[in-house]
Amino acid sequence: MSGSLPLNESDQLSETSSLSPGRMEGATAANNCVTGDQQAMADINTDDLIFDLQLVVDSFTQCKKDDGQLHMDGYLRAYSEINKFFQILGSVFNFVAHDVQKKITILQCYRKGGAGDFYYSIQSMIEYEQENNLINNKDRQSGSRTLLRLHRALEFIIGFLSELHKAPDDSGLGSVTSEVYGRTLAKFHGWVLAKTVGAVLLMMPTKQTIVDRITGGDAAIRARNEVLMPKAIEVMTSVYNLTQKLYEDYEILDLP
Repeated sequence: MSGSLPLNESDQLSETSSLSPGRMEGATAANNCVTGDQQAMADINTDDLIFDLQLVVDSFTQCKKDDGQLHMDGYLRAYSEINKFFQILGSVFNFVAHDVQKKITILQCYRKGGAGDFYYSIQSMIEYEQENNLINNKDRQSGSRTLLRLHRALEFIIGFLSELHKAPDDSGLGSVTSEVYGRTLAKFHGWVLAKTVGAVLLMMPTKQTIVDRITGGDAAIRARNEVLMPKAIEVMTSVYNLTQKLYEDYEILDLP
């Protein structure tokens, strides 16, 4: 059973908290100015992006509503954008992208179907399916079981993006990606599949190659993603931990 993922403490610090007293005045004076990072992000036409990390941040943030519910629309919108990332990476991540898309489609169909109002949040979905004996119904793909698979994959995605973000440009990511898989998704895969996937992941290219595929070699887009990545990892971790607790509370975390 996986536990909650730790939030990166440095990601929770404000920008001014790391400034020395002598620099505080300048930072205060600059509060009303547009930073270089903000200006670079403003200058990018998001319609031209192959993969929009800001959309991931916004959608997972919107998933967490003030009513305490984890809203399905934001979750699926964020996950759909993440899946673009894995599709861009090509054959090494085909095993993730294809499976994720199938599960997103199932949940989108339930959300748009006749019982769609019961699928507006993860909580309402679980309660509806429990009350109607749908979670273990062999004649119907359970939404709760389907989302649990996405939840488990999210732990792997968070680990992979964290390693990608901190790796040097010329670093090959095969070994570390295989290790992340080994401690996350591999726990839920059979021995043969886990060994096969772990071996395939060893063929991961360098960070530079991955970044070039995602950004099209555009330095401004890369700078934008470097700013957004810690925020994305933080909000993804928060949603993961909330979902983990939710499935524990409903005692369905270990669904086969």
